[in-house]
Amino acid sequence: MKRSKRLQVVLDLAERRKQEADKILGEAQGRVSQGEQTLEQLQNYYNEYVNGFYTAGASGVSLGQIQNHQAFMQKLQAAIEQQRRAILMDKAQLERAREHWQAAYGRHKAMGSLVEKAKTEEQVQQEKQQQKVLDERSQLIRPPFI
Repeated sequence: MKRSKRLQVVLDLAERRKQEADKILGEAQGRVSQGEQTLEQLQNYYNEYVNGFYTAGASGVSLGQIQNHQAFMQKLQAAIEQQRRAILMDKAQLERAREHWQAAYGRHKAMGSLVEKAKTEEQVQQEKQQQKVLDERSQLIRPPFI
């Protein structure tokens, strides 16, 4: 079996690993994006709730309503902070996925170059062999000089 064929098997494996890394990277990017959208929605809801309560409060509110409002705002603030922590973890995971992807991409690219080099060397060797055969045949066909 030619060297390029043997290396092609390794290149195919590197391709599968690169595709897997592509998928993992895409999923990690999606989680970060989704987390940021969720955080934005929570912050918008928090701001709307605060503004709505203050608008309603202008006409007067009871002590119970104020306590309920404060408790709900604390829950929203906790949810916002939890979402921020989740985004930080997702970004760290995204960075690890990016490093993994870069390594897989680098290995794939290097293996591709190695396969191409092997094919080129085999082609050169084959051409030399063909030229040798042609030279030998031409020596046999040439009439002797007398």
